[in-house]
Amino acid sequence: MIPKSATEPQDHGERRDRRSFRATLRAIRAFPLSHFPLFLPGVHPIAAFFILRRLKHLGYSNCKVATTSKGLVVHAQK
Repeated sequence: MIPKSATEPQDHGERRDRRSFRATLRAIRAFPLSHFPLFLPGVHPIAAFFILRRLKHLGYSNCKVATTSKGLVVHAQK
C-alpha cells in the first residue's frame, strides 16, 4: 500500500498530527522561563527530555513535563 503524501487532502475521519518540527526545536532551544506551568503547543513529546535537562542545568527543581494531545505542559520551581 502506498502512503498518502502530505499534499493530498485527508479523509474526514483521519486524525492529523498537529505536532510541529519548528515548535519542537523552539521548545528545545529557548522557551520563556518567567512563569510556570508553561504550555508549549504543538511540541513533540521527545522534547521533554531536553527541556528537563535544560531546566535542571539552570537550577530549577521539582521539574516535570506532562504530555497532552495538544502539546507539553512544563512545571518547575526555582
